[in-house]
Formats: sequence, C-alpha cells, structure tokens
Amino acid sequence: MRKIKVALTGTFRPIFHGDMKSVLYRSIEALKSGSSEMGFEFIPVEKGMETLSDAASVAERLEGEGVDFIIIQNSSFADGDMIIPFFKSSARLAIWGVEETTTDGPLPLNSLCATNLYVSIAGRYAPGYAKPVKWLFGSAESDQFRKRLGATVRALTAIKNIKNAKILQIGDTEFGYHDLKYDTRKLEEIFGVTIEKLELEEFYSEYEAAMKNEEVDSKVADIVKESAGVNAAQADVRKSAGAHIAFERIISKHGASAISFRCWPEVPNKIGLMVCSTIGRLNQGGAVDGQDVVAATETDVLGAIGMMALKYMSGREPILMDLSGWDKETDSIYVWHCGNVPKGWFDKSGFKLANHFNRDKMGTVREGRLKQTEVTALRFMENDASAFVGSGKFYDREFPIYKGCSSWMNDLRINGHQVSSADYLNTLLVNAVPHHLAYIDEDVTTEVNEFCAWLGISVLNPTKYQDYLQVPKFIR
Repeated sequence: MRKIKVALTGTFRPIFHGDMKSVLYRSIEALKSGSSEMGFEFIPVEKGMETLSDAASVAERLEGEGVDFIIIQNSSFADGDMIIPFFKSSARLAIWGVEETTTDGPLPLNSLCATNLYVSIAGRYAPGYAKPVKWLFGSAESDQFRKRLGATVRALTAIKNIKNAKILQIGDTEFGYHDLKYDTRKLEEIFGVTIEKLELEEFYSEYEAAMKNEEVDSKVADIVKESAGVNAAQADVRKSAGAHIAFERIISKHGASAISFRCWPEVPNKIGLMVCSTIGRLNQGGAVDGQDVVAATETDVLGAIGMMALKYMSGREPILMDLSGWDKETDSIYVWHCGNVPKGWFDKSGFKLANHFNRDKMGTVREGRLKQTEVTALRFMENDASAFVGSGKFYDREFPIYKGCSSWMNDLRINGHQVSSADYLNTLLVNAVPHHLAYIDEDVTTEVNEFCAWLGISVLNPTKYQDYLQVPKFIR
C-alpha cells in the first residue's frame, strides 16, 4: 500500500509580534515524529513564506515532488494572495490555524483570521478552483488535530491507492443481478480506476494448467491447515487450490489490484467447483505473491471498489455480504453470504470447508459464524454519485443461523446516526441501495465521509421508516 506524501509550509508576516518561526518549527517536529504512526511520508518546508514569490516557489517545488496533500499553516497572518499559487497544484489542500502565543497586548499572530480568509478565498472567490479545502486548528499534539488529520490521511491513502488501480471483471455481470451493473466512464471519472473485462475462458485455461501443476498439492495443505475441519470431498479441496493458483496467475499477469468474478452458474456447471472459499482466501493479506488484493464475488465491480476503499483506509481485510434477515424483536439484521470470508473474520471456532448450501455435493465454501466486532458497511452508487455508510456490531446469538458465513448485527447506525433496524432497512430499500455491502471490522464512518467529500460523493442520511410509500430522491 502506497503512503501519501504530506507537505507542511507556513505563512509569515514579520510585522506581527508573535514567534511565528517557533510555531512552524514545533509543528514540523511534531508531524515528523507522528508521520510514521499516522502512515504518511512527511515533506516539511522549513522556511516560512513571506511573499507571493515565496509561495509560488514552494507550490512549484511541492508539485515537482509529487505531494498529495499540502498543509498551509498560517504561522501568522499573511496576504490572501499567497494561497493563489497553490490552486494550480494537483495536491489537495488544508489550511491550518494555530492558537495565539500570548494572552494580552498586541495580537501576536492573528492566525485564525488568516485561516478564515484563506478558506473563504478557496471556497468562494478562486476562479476555476473546484476542490474542497480542509481546515485544521490548534496544536499538532492535540487530540482534535490528530483526529482531523488522521481521518484525512486515511481517506487520501485510500483515494491514492484506488486511483489508477486495475480491476478485472472476469465474466459478464451475474445473471439477473441488474443492480450490480455500472457505467465504466463514471467509475473512471469518480475513482480513477481502470476496468478490464476478461472472458471466463481465461480462467478455465489457467485453472486447467494449474491442476496439472505440483504446486496444487502444497496449496491443498495450506488450505486445509487454515480450516477447523473439512466437510467436503478431497477432490473439491484440490479444485479450490487449482482455482487459487489460476486467480494468482491472472492477477499477476494483468497487474490487477482487484477482481470481480462471475462465480455461477457456468463455473460450477463446467468444472464442478464453487469458488467461495477461494475468494475468501484471496482477500487475506499477502494472498498473491505476497501482495494484497481484493476479490469480489458475482462480478460486483462497485462492491470491489467499496472493499478497496475500506481496506486502504483501515489496513484490514474487507468482506462483501448480503442482507438476509430482519428480527424486529431484537432490533437486528442478518448479514450472510455463501462462504467467501477471510479466516480473520470467523469467531474462535474458525471455519470448516464445506459444500455449498445450494449444491449439496459441491464445494468448497467456508462455513462458520463471524466474530463479535464493530463493523462499517459501505456501498457506492455511481449513477448518482452517492454512498450508503452503515455501522453497528456483529454479535453472537444461537439462531437462526444458516449454512455459509454470517452474523446478526445490532446497535445500528447510518452515517453515524443511531437508528432502529426498521430505519436501517428502510433506508437501504427506499434508496434502492444494491444488495451487496462491503464490510470492515472497524468503525471508519469518519474516514468514509472524508473519502466521499474529496471525491464529490454524497452520503445518505437515514430515511425514517413510515407506513406510506417513500420515493427515492435520485433520478434514474
């Protein structure tokens, strides 16, 4: 995963009495020490900008260094013109105001006023500048500052790693799943991704070659070792190993960061295999030549993008799941899929390799209960540039629990707002959110909102349950 490059530069106006040089120096030292923990490469500009010429020179230098995010600290008040050279930069911007250095006498820095000035210029009076600008305030060591900057770093890390990523769609969109179709041009425009479509024949060819390779046997041993037991035929486990090798080769050959695969009905009919467990294994860290990838079932390209966003902003392993039940009595919803989950998502009992719930004599899937954990659910919709962001807790209960991998979810929230299960379900259905949601085992609602804000994606707020018909706001 590539880190973002964060630069810090400061504005000076020498007629102010505050020690602006010390303010900038302390800030540089604080970000230097915090950059490793927060996960960014830090590029400080140690000399403050006093003139428009200084600002133009710094902006040009940082553009040449490929900086992703420029923080302009108002180490003291300075002319509004000094932000203008940065509007030509490809980097995103933040304006940072600091606290005054004295409590009486002449105003030492007037930093917050300068921050107000710069943000207003960027937002209202900069011809042709369409990017949002983030404001920061206070000491670099303060909790509020670290939370605000941390959210930005994680969101921009996801944006950077998704941009120019290649997603392979292997096979046509799944039969009848019209809600998973997408506009390639819009995905490229919003996220900067490249979609490459392959025929299933390429998978079959690589699979047949893999099954003749001695590597299959060692892969079988690895697959079985990860499980808590095998309730599927040994031949199907071997086929799963062959499928894993085939996917590895395809991903490596095409230089892909993610795949979305048409897993039925052709594949089981042709080679007698359900690839669910293989998809789960691909989503485990370092699954392809030591590199992380994302794998989505049922040719869900937007689902894969949601998984990538969650993965890159959290560093954790995402999953893609259905909503398959509603229990009004416990105010819970049921999250389920056939068996496509990484091993780290299961509870202490782990998973067993089993046959698919709809194909009694065909494996393999990963069957087991998911762990109790905080989760975030995400779905992007490109046709109106919107997103559903839910969160809650996977919790343990005895029943109903169905074959596959699943959990009940309660303590439900939509975009940070506490909601009932009726409101949660209503928001999904009224707003026609597609039936796959990506999940990560952490609450990253703040980071997802920041991600969406930078890319111009609107985030849905709760649509409160009503007995009457409610019509979505988007236009088909």
